[in-house]
Amino acid sequence: MAFLYWLESFRIPVLNEFMLAITYLGDEIAFLVVALILMWCVDKRTGYYVLSVGFLGTIANQFMKLWFRIPRPWVIDPEFTILEQAREAAAGYSFPSGHSQNAVGTFGSIAYVTKNRWIKIISITIAVLVPFSRMYIGVHTPLDVAVSVFVAILLVVALKPLVLGSRKYMP
Repeated sequence: MAFLYWLESFRIPVLNEFMLAITYLGDEIAFLVVALILMWCVDKRTGYYVLSVGFLGTIANQFMKLWFRIPRPWVIDPEFTILEQAREAAAGYSFPSGHSQNAVGTFGSIAYVTKNRWIKIISITIAVLVPFSRMYIGVHTPLDVAVSVFVAILLVVALKPLVLGSRKYMP
């Protein structure tokens, strides 16, 4: 909780709004939209790959939430405050972070299979910022985020050969 209190001390309105916007890139809708755009506009197999990472990640994430049943940070420590705009969307259990897992899975998949330097940089930036935003707005602990990132990276690496075969890059 010390790290979350430290992040809380840096909150300012403009950064709050930025982090609230960034956090939505980890929403389930975001991974579906990105995967479908890839499928329809870039390459079907790459779209299937991102969808597979997203769907399996969501199933694993929900299973772990129900298995561990770890409450949100403000429930663990009632003195801790979150950004109130984030409270409604932060229903349910805290561990692991679904938004972090979705963002790292979606944008990590793209970064893993693209050879375009700018797409890779943007994807990695989003995959780093979303988990950080979840802690900044106060809805997840570092452990929630770290486990989500680990699971997402595991899925990104494990599913690539199963869905894309030996292809190195998306077209």
